[in-house]
Amino acid sequence: MSAAGTDRPSGTSAPERTPLSEHVADAVALLAAVRRTERIRVGHEAVGRVSAADRRAAVDVPGHDNSQMDGYAVATADLDELTGAAAVPDAGLTLPLAPTIAAGDPPADHRPGTAAPIMTGAPIPRGADAVIPVEESEAGRFAGEQHGAPAHTVTLRPATTEPGRYVRRRGSDTHHGDVILREGQVLTPARIAHLAACGVTDVEVIAPVRTIVLSTGSEVTAAPADPAAPTAPDAAGSAATHLPDSATFDANGPGLAAALTAAGAQVVHVGSVPDDAEQLLATLRHLVTTHDAELIVTSGGVSMGAFEVVRHAASRSGVTLTFTSVAMQPGGPQGIGTLDLPADSPEAPDAPDGHGAPGRRIPWLAFPGNPVSALLSCELIARPALGAPDRLRLRLPVQLDADEPSPPALAQYRRARVLPSGQVRLAGGPSSHLIGGLAQADALVLVPVGTDTLRDGDLVETILLPGGER
Repeated sequence: MSAAGTDRPSGTSAPERTPLSEHVADAVALLAAVRRTERIRVGHEAVGRVSAADRRAAVDVPGHDNSQMDGYAVATADLDELTGAAAVPDAGLTLPLAPTIAAGDPPADHRPGTAAPIMTGAPIPRGADAVIPVEESEAGRFAGEQHGAPAHTVTLRPATTEPGRYVRRRGSDTHHGDVILREGQVLTPARIAHLAACGVTDVEVIAPVRTIVLSTGSEVTAAPADPAAPTAPDAAGSAATHLPDSATFDANGPGLAAALTAAGAQVVHVGSVPDDAEQLLATLRHLVTTHDAELIVTSGGVSMGAFEVVRHAASRSGVTLTFTSVAMQPGGPQGIGTLDLPADSPEAPDAPDGHGAPGRRIPWLAFPGNPVSALLSCELIARPALGAPDRLRLRLPVQLDADEPSPPALAQYRRARVLPSGQVRLAGGPSSHLIGGLAQADALVLVPVGTDTLRDGDLVETILLPGGER
């Protein structure tokens, strides 16, 4: 990577922009008022939830010494006595059979000088210290009869007579009291299985924040709702959907709703509003009341154009929004603040003096309108504010066909794919409207502030995203 020089064009100096870390800290603080926890049962419905507290094992795992194999439980001292601590003779060692031990049987005492048939998971009898696999017996299987009569002995040819062979010791996986789930960890299938094995029946998790998602812009329209609606084939033979020349299908609503859901939010409404500040606020207040929403996420209307509806709404009563330019690309223009419910809202409780007063302030994250900017804003700002776990970050060499310029005053996030070689390759260009490149990406490459050129082979911080499966 090439570092930028000290001379910068007017208007590009870093102090004029808010560092991403500061804006994220503001978002975390804003959502602190609505972040809650709840207790849920350990089971399949817990998958994907995020732990809100450490959890400890209630028991040892395994809970008792048990057999790792189907075989014969023995005391190795008995075998050493038979062989004089020498190698096992070719003819093997013949021992009397003790009663068979099945998984679920209560622990029993070992009968000295015997071999007890034992099944996988069954408790090791007290006094035994090894299991000889059934495959190392003369018969190679459990023999119920010998020459038409019940079997009373077994001949073993063990590969070794070391103590502890094929014995799973109590607590060898997890000890009672061990921390088995830490705050901030995602409940994966393996962690859920571990919790269940350790006798944990419930966990405290981050509760989903009820969220409204609205796309702004008079040009935004939803795709046809009826998938069975007739469409005419286009030149390529695919079904064509009519879109007015001045319109654009809403990508931000579905995309942000999906991203917020993946981050742990409960999206209660997805929609769009035109460039009308009064209609935007009336819609938001109605939706907040109807859905008892706790968070508003909008896209669009935060830049410097003439029809920036969210900026216009900020001048209305009950709206407190601050707009800033974050030192990142895409996604620089950002808004953050709150929306007050009106005094007569049924969701707004009376003030202590009995007079009506806005009883709730709803956090509001206002993202830019280009689809890549909106989704990266959700990834880098909303996810940490909601308490979602950090993505895995690696330092990988970048594979480029030519040098790539980067704005030195900004942290640039480029869409990329991780290659089987361990390198990372950019996917598409840097422009914020190129959603197709983000759809193909399974990583983000961070080109840090102060870098004006990215070169082939440079080591770059790489944020891994879902979608790495081919």
